[in-house]
Amino acid sequence: MSLKRVSTLCFLSLLISSCGALPVAGPYSHDLRKDAAIEITGHRISKDLEINDNSTIMAKQMKYVVIDINEHTIDTIAKNRKAYGKKPANWPEKTKSHVTKVDVGDSISITIYEQNSGGLFVPKEAGVRPGNFITLPPQIVDSYGYITVPYAGSIKATGKTTAQIGEAITSALSELALAPQVVVSFSSRGGTEVSVLGAVRNASRFSLGFNNERILDVIAAAGGPTAPGYETWVSLQRDEKEYSVIMDNLLLEPSKNIFMHPNDTVYLYREAEVFNVYGAASNQGTLNFNKRSLSLSEALGRAQGLQDNRADPAEIYIYKEEPYAYIQAIKEDLSLGEEDKYAQFVASYVPVIYKLNLREHKGFFFAQKFPVSNQDTIYIANAESVEYLKFLDIVSNTSTTVENTDNTFN
Repeated sequence: MSLKRVSTLCFLSLLISSCGALPVAGPYSHDLRKDAAIEITGHRISKDLEINDNSTIMAKQMKYVVIDINEHTIDTIAKNRKAYGKKPANWPEKTKSHVTKVDVGDSISITIYEQNSGGLFVPKEAGVRPGNFITLPPQIVDSYGYITVPYAGSIKATGKTTAQIGEAITSALSELALAPQVVVSFSSRGGTEVSVLGAVRNASRFSLGFNNERILDVIAAAGGPTAPGYETWVSLQRDEKEYSVIMDNLLLEPSKNIFMHPNDTVYLYREAEVFNVYGAASNQGTLNFNKRSLSLSEALGRAQGLQDNRADPAEIYIYKEEPYAYIQAIKEDLSLGEEDKYAQFVASYVPVIYKLNLREHKGFFFAQKFPVSNQDTIYIANAESVEYLKFLDIVSNTSTTVENTDNTFN
């Protein structure tokens, strides 16, 4: 067989197989819909998820949901995104204000009153002092949690209020002093401290006052965050547990602005929300939100729009992970299924692919309403004509190679 004939056969083989071998940035609509477990168009559900016993939503075959963004689904999507938009924050329930108690390192002042002069602490001589009382020098609670009071001995102070310490001293002096009454107060506080660290303007450790400070109060006392609230995470370490929430939630949900407790540590760090853009976009890669919330229209604008010579505006896809309860809520709102037969998977997150068609003028309005979330991926497919041109380019190059090879050997 001549080399020319061999080359021609190779060319024909390439011609037949090149459609599936052309380089592309991602899938097309028919590929996505073919493997979807659930497909929601707004009118109907063309498929539904089949789950066997001992399986999960995140099955080995990677079950996912495809939802068209159109006039039937956009309002339902936008409404349910507010309810299910973010994964639940790991944050304590609303806490009560703490009762101020004495702790190691606190300095307390003790004043002892007696009924008459001539008692244990007040001499008989008139004019020595303005009243029947004596104030002891401030005492710092030692590492064992005790203070020492003359004639009363060691008094346990930690874990008690100042009133309880006063009662303990009064009881210890009751048989020695003349009807003693004791008043205990804080001279300075070194034991009920909290630390505020990280992305704040003035990281510090300071004592809690008597105003039942909340977490936003101590952040403000540290100078406030150095980054916008929508990019700042607040981590709270309390009782050997760690909690975290984005700072905007502390402002928008007052119940999360909890009371501080002694020895709490608050750490702020910056973590910008981002989204990823692939395919026929003018600017691909990982892009920052740079604002509290972002619509799909704004996200496409940050990606500098679609490439005119490549993109198919009818095939724009947004990849997310959603709670299955969110999918069920959409089905119910669209009257596509009332029975929640997947109730055991409500807490599970499932992959969802949204499809937007910008060839229709209405698609731009839908893009304005559609919310983008942190770590979303936007993929813009190539137009089929682009793939055809790639194919013709391969045909042209192969034909040239065959012709050159034939000329070489003839």
